[in-house]
Amino acid sequence: MESYLGLQAWALNGQRAALFRVRTSVADVYMSVSRSNYGNEERAVVEVDCARFFRLWRDEPRSEHARLANGNPQIWRADPRFELAAEGFSFGEQDPVPLAEVSCPASAAMPYVAFTDGVMRTLWLAAYAAKSFPVECGVNDAEALQRLAGTAGNRWFSVAELVPPQVARAPE
Repeated sequence: MESYLGLQAWALNGQRAALFRVRTSVADVYMSVSRSNYGNEERAVVEVDCARFFRLWRDEPRSEHARLANGNPQIWRADPRFELAAEGFSFGEQDPVPLAEVSCPASAAMPYVAFTDGVMRTLWLAAYAAKSFPVECGVNDAEALQRLAGTAGNRWFSVAELVPPQVARAPE
């Protein structure tokens, strides 16, 4: 995964997360995914090719975001929520934005991508010419998403692989 930088620990709460850097035409921006209390083996990260990802998203049969999926940077930037994504990315490596959460049902007759969260972050990345970026999905969708929209030569990873549990150190 080209965008994966490694583990990042935040000083305030000691929480660790997988940190990603996405290159855009305006700046490098940072994204992350953290462990949760459960289900880390069922959550996956796939680095997707932007153009291939958007083709899949446009095929979503019941999309409430069809206008955006079929839009262009001018349409995306006109959405009032676009500036919220810009603000989120502005905090840089010290406060990365969460990965977008998507699904890619492998059993669908016509493959597609649907969003659970992160539409505007994804549009912001596309508007500023990100060639690829990581997204989160369920492990049941990861293989199909990797095959249909993933970056060449990469594989998907579970959140448990990217952010292993912390091992408590024995007192000295």
